[in-house]
Formats: sequence, structure tokens, C-alpha cells
Amino acid sequence: MRKPMIYGLAMFCCIASAALGQSKQQQQIETGLKMTPIQKGQVEYTTPAPEDVSKCKLERIEKGIRIIDPNGLTLREFLDDNGDGAVDQWRYFRDGIEVYRDIDENGNKKADNYRWFNTAGTRWGVDADEDGTIDAWKILSVQELSAEIAMALATGDEARFARILMTPDELKQLGLGEEKYKLMVEKIRAAKENFKGVLEAKPLSAKAVWVQFSGSRPSTFSAGTDGAEKDVDYYENVTCVVNNAGKDAEIGIGTLVRVGTVWKTLDCPQSVTPDNVNELAAGNVFIRIQSHSAAGAAGAVSPNMEELNKLDQRIINAATTQEITDLQIKRADLLEGMAQSATGEDRAQWIRSLADGITGAVQQGTFPDGLERMKKLYDSLKENEEDKNLAAYVQFRRMSTEYTLSMAKSGKSWMQVRNKWLEDLGDFIKNYPDAPDTAEAMLQLAMENENDGMDDKALELYQKIVSTFPDSTSAAKANGAVTRLNSVGKPLPFVAPIYGMEGKQVNVGNLKGRIIVLHFWTSWMNEASRDMDRIKELLAKRKDVVVFGVNLDNDVKEMAAFLEANRISWYQIHEQGGLDSRPATMLGIFSIPTVIVVGPDGTVVNRNAQVSELEDIVKELPQPKSAKP
Repeated sequence: MRKPMIYGLAMFCCIASAALGQSKQQQQIETGLKMTPIQKGQVEYTTPAPEDVSKCKLERIEKGIRIIDPNGLTLREFLDDNGDGAVDQWRYFRDGIEVYRDIDENGNKKADNYRWFNTAGTRWGVDADEDGTIDAWKILSVQELSAEIAMALATGDEARFARILMTPDELKQLGLGEEKYKLMVEKIRAAKENFKGVLEAKPLSAKAVWVQFSGSRPSTFSAGTDGAEKDVDYYENVTCVVNNAGKDAEIGIGTLVRVGTVWKTLDCPQSVTPDNVNELAAGNVFIRIQSHSAAGAAGAVSPNMEELNKLDQRIINAATTQEITDLQIKRADLLEGMAQSATGEDRAQWIRSLADGITGAVQQGTFPDGLERMKKLYDSLKENEEDKNLAAYVQFRRMSTEYTLSMAKSGKSWMQVRNKWLEDLGDFIKNYPDAPDTAEAMLQLAMENENDGMDDKALELYQKIVSTFPDSTSAAKANGAVTRLNSVGKPLPFVAPIYGMEGKQVNVGNLKGRIIVLHFWTSWMNEASRDMDRIKELLAKRKDVVVFGVNLDNDVKEMAAFLEANRISWYQIHEQGGLDSRPATMLGIFSIPTVIVVGPDGTVVNRNAQVSELEDIVKELPQPKSAKP
């Protein structure tokens, strides 16, 4: 086991010498830059190239010192926070932003807390025995929990999985009723027993990389339901995507529950396959819906569920639109009856399913009266304070569907339709400031503000999403948009693997010496071929320009076909997910094309360029020295 580094005395000398001569300071800079985080390999931070170390500077700050790079960006900070004459905080930065911190909280010259910040996440681990291994989590978001689960599976680390599995004491803290409590006890026991067996099957390689969390939205199991003493926040039927040997693999991780500031798992992770997807869905704790396969073992499917399954199959096989419409109405009637006869989270689930089913049918043109049905459903919920989030769920889907249909039919009146959409979004945010769907409403409004050139309003909304709804799926995208809007004059924090070059990746933030063009595109966007021709012309004229295309097609085959047909030779990046993929999320990309230009000094000079403007933008930049990306 790797022993943690004991920093205290050495780096106290560094602090004490901050006012000494240049030669001594340079030695201390070199010493400081050799320091590495105790949680090695779990954070990316900036380390200058060897030839730039001599250009770095040492600054005295309150309680410690700071090392800055030749561009004035912070690289490291070493602080004596408790005033005992020894370093107790070792801070690491990426592109001038703090991303990680080792902390000696008890003042014995050894780190015992490890924290991640900003673009590196929110994790906070505690190392009680100071051996360099996290013993427990103090803060762990649901996304970071899914990554921990995947990495425990990839590395075969049973102790790592045990740290994120709910403990008996934590389970008691939830205050659930007896039935749910017993079910969760059994799931935790089974997870412990089965994890080793899953490891033996080696579902992931040691080099597997977590890509993204995949869950709908958090839910709350309300106090008073089935004997629960407190509200319990949870996710059901969660999966995550892992890049395994160059291919994306889906891992089922089941039910996740919040315990204070830490999310915990109850289930043993396993690969998702066509054969087990129904069983995974049937393993829920809070929303118990039996699949066909699960029912064979546990008894017959309820009459309502059986009828629902039959209706779904008849809709698939229907021959005419009118037949589908009639079946959709029957389906809505059945779900509404199931909701009326249920209570608690079961009722909420049937209402959400009803809303999703109606809006999906409306968009497909098979439920002409669907929007009116949604309005009646909303009216039945909006006056009850306990149904406030359900009312918000229904209303947001109703107004989103109405906007989509209205825009499709708008013609010359599209501006009126859009203005109504903006008003609807503003009213929704005002009426439901705390509803889970408000994060998405704010994101939509921020995007529209940005499209209108109101960047300040957009930035304010993006930042509010991140602070108010940190666990929402909208928060990651909003955080990326904040990074993009604030990027001019700074290095660009964008790291991604290069398509077709196994093991190679680009880190735009570390590139200097050439002009970098980051071009987000899809094969289906207007004038895609013309844009590519303009980029070819630019590359033919300027050998100091390097282009990285970031393709956001949903299917990599579509990108590959376009590249071949148009003879595109520059670097490309593609990850699964299209506009919701990791590269798009990283910088909050909402519209295509988006072009970002980084100057030869490594900082962004234009975050919203047009391809047609690239040549003029490049002309204004100094001719850089040749350098390989």
C-alpha cells in the first residue's frame, strides 16, 4: 500500500524562504512542483513543461505561498492554515483553477482529508488512519458515486466498493418503514456476497474509464409513506456508461440513496445485457414494477400491469393511426385509474408514466386531444401542495410539447411562438422554484438568452442551476456553459481521446505554440460540407493552425461516412451521446456548429467564431513558432 508523503518540514522551509533570493526561490519552486497528490491518478492538474519551470514564480500569500506559471496562472499553493509553522494544505490547480487539495486536519504533519474542487468534482474523502487510502466519504455526489462503483469493478477493489455500499447504521438513519427496511437489508447483504463473483467474470478491464452517469432524475420517498419517518432521496434503476477497451459498456448499478451529503449504493453492479435488462428494472426498492421474467419467479403480474403490457403490444402492431389513437386513449385511461387507486410514490410513478405516454403520443401525432388531457391532469394536481412537484412534472412536459408542435406549424409567426415559450419558461421558474424540472426550464431559458446575445443573463441562470440543482442532469451542462462563456483569455479545459488513435488524447489547455481551432459539428447540420471546405482552405494557407473536429453525431458510423465522403484529414473527436455526450457537456455546447479559437499563447481568443470568419480571426493573431500538438 502506498504510504502518504509527510510534507510538513520540507514545505515549511519553502514557505519560510519565499522572501529569499531568486536562486533559492527557484529551488523551492522545483521542490513544490515535484509534489504529487496522495490520491494519485484520480485528478488531472497542470504541471509545466521542463523548459517552463525556470519561468515560474513564487508568491507569498496569506498563510503560505503560491507557485504561478509564466502566464500568471496558479499551479500550486502550500498553506499553514492553523498557524503551527507547518504546511497543512497542499493545493493543486488545473488551468489556474483549484481541482484538488490534501489536508492535514489534525496537525500531525500527515494528510487525513482529500478534497476535489471545481472541474474535478465535489468529492471529499476521509483517511482516518492516514495510510493514503480513503476510509469513508464525507461528500460524494450521485455521479461521482457511479464512477466509484465502475472503478471498483474495473480495478477489482472490494474495499473500494465496500466504502460506497450502505452500512446498517446508515440504513437505520433513513427511518424507513419495516417492509422497505427489510428489502434494503437483503439487497445490501446480496451485494456484499455477489460482488466477488462479478469480479471473477472480469466485466471491465483495468484501463476502463467511466464516461457518464445514466439516470432520469432524483425522486423523494415522502415521510409518512409505508411507515417512513423521513423523506428519502433516491434514484432507481440507474446505469452508467464505461469505455472498456475502446467500446462503451453499460453497467447496471441499481438503486442509489442519499445519506446526508453522501450518496450510497445498495446493489451489486453488473453488465447490462438484453437478457437481464428486465430483471434489473424489476429490482427497484421504491417503485416496485414487476417485469414478465420477474413475475415468473414471484407470482402473476397484476391485472392492470397485464392489461398495460397488452395495450403496449397492440399499439406496436396497430395498422392505422386511428387505431393507435384509440389505444392511446385506453392506455391513458388505464394509467389514470392505476394512479387513482395507488398511494405515495406508486401513485406518483403512474402519474409520471401517464404524462410521458400522452406527450410522446402527441408528438407522434397519435393523440390529437393529448394536450387538453394534460391540462386537465395538471389542473387536478396544481392546487394540492403535496402534489406540487408532480404538477410541475406534468406542466413542464405539456408546455414543452406545445412549444415543439407550435414551432413546427408556426410559419411566419414563429417569433410569437418563441416569445410565448420564453414567457412560459419564466412563469414556470417563478411558480416552481424548487421543482426538479426547474433545472431544465432554467437551462432552456439560459440557452435562449445566449442565442439572443444576452450572455450576462444566460451566465446568471447557468450559475444558478449549478448552485441550486447540483445533482441534476442539467447542472453538468450548465457548468460547462459557464466555463465556455468565461473562457476568453484563459486556457481551455478540454481533454478528450482522439478518434482512430488508440491511447492518444488532446488536452487543449496544455497546447501552446500553434493556433488551435475546436470545431463542434454534426454530419446533419446545414452547410456541413461547405464549412469543411473552408477549413481545408485555411489549413492550406496556414501551417500553424491545428483543427480538432468534435463530432456530435449520435452514431459514429454517420461521422465516419461523412469524413470519408468529404476527405477530411484533421483530428476528430467522437464520444457516444451526441449533444449530451461528455465533450459537448464539458463546454456546454447547445448549438451546432460551435467554433472556439485558442491563440498560440494557449488562451482562448474567440469562443463563438463562425467558420466563415476563421481566416480573418487567424490573420489577427501573431505568427507562432511551430510546435506539435
